[in-house]
Amino acid sequence: MRLIATTLCVFLAAVAAVFGTQLAAVTALMSWRSATFDLDRDALATLLVSVPGSSLVLIAIALVAAGSPRRTRLRLLPGRTSAWGLAAMIVGVLALSQALESAAMLSGVGAGPALDWMTGALATASAGGVALAVIVIGVLAPVGEELFFRGYMLTRLRGAWTPGPAVLVSALAFGLIHGELVHGLLATGIGLYLGALVERTGSVVPAVICHAVNNTVSVILSATVGSPHGLRAHAELLVVSAVFFVAALFWMRRADPPALA
Repeated sequence: MRLIATTLCVFLAAVAAVFGTQLAAVTALMSWRSATFDLDRDALATLLVSVPGSSLVLIAIALVAAGSPRRTRLRLLPGRTSAWGLAAMIVGVLALSQALESAAMLSGVGAGPALDWMTGALATASAGGVALAVIVIGVLAPVGEELFFRGYMLTRLRGAWTPGPAVLVSALAFGLIHGELVHGLLATGIGLYLGALVERTGSVVPAVICHAVNNTVSVILSATVGSPHGLRAHAELLVVSAVFFVAALFWMRRADPPALA
């Protein structure tokens, strides 16, 4: 019980630190831009100043809270997976991400204001802005989030619970920190998958890679082609992505059978 309470306290501290850092970064940007600041027009700048700080905060908290030896306590050791197994995991996260987005669109909920705002910011970004977004959103954010939620939080919860509850709670916490209902629900779904990967491989590294690839692909697609339009397109994408997701699970099992995993 003490382990769970401590982990929850660290999570609450991380939430406060993340939102506090983002608020400070956005406030500084507003002060610098003064009267010309507009949240929609300056959306990309807002992302590029707020995400690095919150990501570094998550990394710092995970490193401090985990204690030594950090490689073991954050599960930073090489994962029990082959190259083909990792490829299957990447296909799985990309398929799941699209399936969740299409399901949200078909349900009438939509992608949510946060994701719509980010997509709009990337759609009008310059090549340099997209490159920075790939570094910040595609690489830095996944490292911070995976190190904290799967490396620290999931590992700590596994000290008290079986894999199922630990993966679920860490995924819910991951969703909550996104700060908006629809985005949070989509993130929770991805968090369940990434948590399962960590438990399967015994390492947070494959989850970091999958998360980074998913975010990078999302940034590039948002900047180049945007989101699909129309219910028919999303219905077709949902079916195709579901097929790819199931195929990835079978591929993963074939590449890394239980004896290896």
